[in-house]
Amino acid sequence: MKTASLPLLAFVVTGMLAAQDPAGPVKTSPRLKEEIRASLPPFTPPPPKVLDQPHDSGTETDPDLFALPKFTVKEKRPPGHDPDVWLTDKAVEQKALAAYKQSLTDLEWALNSWYIPIIGSSPSARARGSYENQKKMSELQRVHRLFNAISNVTPGAAAELEQERVKMDQAEYWRSRPAGDGRAK
Repeated sequence: MKTASLPLLAFVVTGMLAAQDPAGPVKTSPRLKEEIRASLPPFTPPPPKVLDQPHDSGTETDPDLFALPKFTVKEKRPPGHDPDVWLTDKAVEQKALAAYKQSLTDLEWALNSWYIPIIGSSPSARARGSYENQKKMSELQRVHRLFNAISNVTPGAAAELEQERVKMDQAEYWRSRPAGDGRAK
């Protein structure tokens, strides 16, 4: 028998012996149970929950009419104005590349579709960046149109909203900027 099999055999035999002799639950004497119960307060079950009952009004005498209790639905709100939220990353990349290719002439596309990996970025990366910039610009235009509509009603509110938007843009920039870009806050 090899030397490695001896510890394994001892381990298996110990495990089998331990499995034959399970330790049972500790039993408490009836006298001790009574002493414990005497020191505890008596148990009173909680009252049953009262469900919302429909209001009975005297005008509803129709026997086929049944009033249900009020019910509140708390659901997460679907995302807002981003049309790409339901698309996969590959579909967004294809959409961005198609929009980027449409924005270039044939000569520009032929020149920009070639790149050296160490020096430049790929056309799909440039397309994705261009697409993201276009989305941000359209969102800014939508917000400015909204601010103009608000300023027609209350002139001071639009200026306050614009200040808050600038603060939000700055906070987003500081969260997403690369570390050590040298700009002071």
